[in-house]
Amino acid sequence: MSNSFYKLFNPRLWRFFLVVLLALGGKVWATPADERAIETVIQDYLEGTSFNRVEQLKRAFHPDARLYLDNGTGGMREVLFADYMKGFAKNEGQFNGRFGGLLSVQVDSGVATAKAEVLVNGMNARFVDFFLLKKIDEKWQIISKTAARQPAEVHGRKVILVVSNVHTMPGTDLGAGNSFSELLHAYLAFRTAGYGVQFVSPNGGEVPLAYINFADPEHRANFYDADLMWGLANTLKPADVKASDYAAILYVGGSAAMYGVADHPGTQALAVEIYEKQNGVVAAVCHGSAGLVDLKLSNGSALVSGKRVTGYPDAFEDMKAAYYKTFPFSIEQRLRQSKAKFSYGARGRSHIEVDGRLITGMNWESTRGVANAVITTLQAQAEAAKGSAESAPAAK
Repeated sequence: MSNSFYKLFNPRLWRFFLVVLLALGGKVWATPADERAIETVIQDYLEGTSFNRVEQLKRAFHPDARLYLDNGTGGMREVLFADYMKGFAKNEGQFNGRFGGLLSVQVDSGVATAKAEVLVNGMNARFVDFFLLKKIDEKWQIISKTAARQPAEVHGRKVILVVSNVHTMPGTDLGAGNSFSELLHAYLAFRTAGYGVQFVSPNGGEVPLAYINFADPEHRANFYDADLMWGLANTLKPADVKASDYAAILYVGGSAAMYGVADHPGTQALAVEIYEKQNGVVAAVCHGSAGLVDLKLSNGSALVSGKRVTGYPDAFEDMKAAYYKTFPFSIEQRLRQSKAKFSYGARGRSHIEVDGRLITGMNWESTRGVANAVITTLQAQAEAAKGSAESAPAAK
């Protein structure tokens, strides 16, 4: 990792390109307050339709809203909001098998568009909802909605990808960023397997990207993915998410992972709660393993104690370089101090360690292996739970 490499891929430059990209997509003249209000409206829609909550739906939609839905024969039917709402009036407050998530928002003065996905258990279907919203009397409401249906694996489980907000290595002009390859490989693996993905950072909001290579067809194709880029420009804070909604958390690498993540109390609490209370998976890749060094279980012991782990090793770092001198600690040494069984493989080759529900990868080349190991572990959990339920004696 040379100084010239960091300057060439300065995340500030990529941040500029990201802002331009989003602007070209139509996100202009938007205030943070407007964006938050629109996100709240879509969340009311998602929760209202998932839990049959009519009052939330009334908050989300204008009374005269129109919905344009499939008629079952390839055509379209127009539905008034009052009629649409009737379908959720029964079984008030009961979960109906729908899992939803916001994908993007674009605002232009008093009008906006939004996009969300809804996965429906029992249907193996993914619905992509498109909304038109308008600000009327200082209140944002949905005035129109349509949807597209796609076949998809549906199990309703979600994962968190942890990223860093730090743009510059402390005390230098060297750019810091989150590895785009690692983000992309993990994101695509989880999405393909039917998992919802939420980006979380200590401060929330946009995060810097690094190591973007437009000679790589996968980078080139996905850099212009509006949903992915909106997610990276609008990450959530740990306090904004509920651990109970997630099955796994994965710390993404890149130089930025060394700063502001490992010692962040909210991020620590989120990871430990997923691991202990949700029986979930904690994972990390490359410099993302820095996020593991301060994780303490409820009994005070280190989460990594006695477990096999890996991460970017000291042997591959240039300890005389300016970038390394800004690092607050050595990942390898801190993990060893916590009694972790640290190992690493050949440079440039994938190396992963799976120790129960702790899964780690040495370098960016290990990302797909880490994500797939997380998926395999979660699938085994689900199958075991299903088997236990089927073998349990019927209640009398």
